[in-house]
Amino acid sequence: MEWFFLITGVVLVALVIVYFRGRKTSSTQAPLTPTEIDPYLLIDKETNLYNRRFFLRRLQEEIHRFQRYQSPFSLAVLKLPPPVESLEDARLNSLLRRVASIVEKDIRLTDLASRYDRAGIAILFSMTGRLSADIPIFRLKEKIDQLFKAENLEGEANFLVYSYPEQAQKIEDFINKISQSEAV
Repeated sequence: MEWFFLITGVVLVALVIVYFRGRKTSSTQAPLTPTEIDPYLLIDKETNLYNRRFFLRRLQEEIHRFQRYQSPFSLAVLKLPPPVESLEDARLNSLLRRVASIVEKDIRLTDLASRYDRAGIAILFSMTGRLSADIPIFRLKEKIDQLFKAENLEGEANFLVYSYPEQAQKIEDFINKISQSEAV
């Protein structure tokens, strides 16, 4: 019985030492960056989707994931019809909020939707080849087209879909295009 109390006491002292060492080193670490403090810096305020900066970072991570694990991914870019793109900012933002809500509800948790320009939404389908990406894209297109009809807007939503590695060059071109364009 004495050994039990002795071992328990030693374990408790060790835990206290580990706890206080952890507190000491954490206070000397570098201060948190703004994105670690406020996750809303990663969110587009108009649509509540991720912003372009975060999207580009995740896209680069998917490319690296492919290079390491050979897991393909697909990228879908929503192209709005010209009558919708030409709406004034307030109405377009209202419509994009509703489109973003549809997209968020319909994609998997592992996928990522983002606003990438004034009237653009991109979706990153993680670990999804081209044919598998067509299924959610078809559902999204139907729902978005119904929204356009309900709003008395002409035209249909179209998606440009690229898969990595098959269309790696087109994805690189997309990355370069949105990296060089003005921030949303």
